[in-house]
Amino acid sequence: MFKKATSFLLVFVIMFSSMAFATDIDKQRQESAEKLIAMGILTGFEDGSLRLEENITREQFATLAVKLLNKESEAEKLKKDSIFKDVKKDRWSVGYINVAVNQGLIVGRGDGTFAPSANITHGEILTILVRLLGYTNTVDPNKKWPQNYVDKAKELGIDIANGIDPSAPAIRGDVVVYIDKSLIVKLNGVSRK
Repeated sequence: MFKKATSFLLVFVIMFSSMAFATDIDKQRQESAEKLIAMGILTGFEDGSLRLEENITREQFATLAVKLLNKESEAEKLKKDSIFKDVKKDRWSVGYINVAVNQGLIVGRGDGTFAPSANITHGEILTILVRLLGYTNTVDPNKKWPQNYVDKAKELGIDIANGIDPSAPAIRGDVVVYIDKSLIVKLNGVSRK
């Protein structure tokens, strides 16, 4: 009887702590999203939702990065053409992708494509944020990508939890937390004009 009671108690404690952890993360995601909306960096979907639990695409994150740089007017000017064969000039994100590439924040797939609607990974996001903040030259060149950028992001305080696989697709909720945390990082030789 004692073993059953102890087992039940242990299961209850594990379940409760997992739910509390999930609630804290969800709260952090919501608070970060609200802050980014107020700053004009994040917008929702046409139905008003933020879909924080859904994956984010490469073009969506390139757009957020350009907004962080306050280069939306430049994106408007660069809507004409794309260097990527899978990003047509009438695609909604073409100007943002062009600016993000021109700024050295993000690159294509190496085969002439960008894969705009592909999911973006945690490693790619942290790489872009480290670049955006001007810390590329401080990344350990002896470590393999993306771990070198992930380690730098953690050092800068731009992380959400240990154990996240850098090659796993990121969800929108995690991305808003990464961006929110990056806003308090001291810029390294760049400005947010």
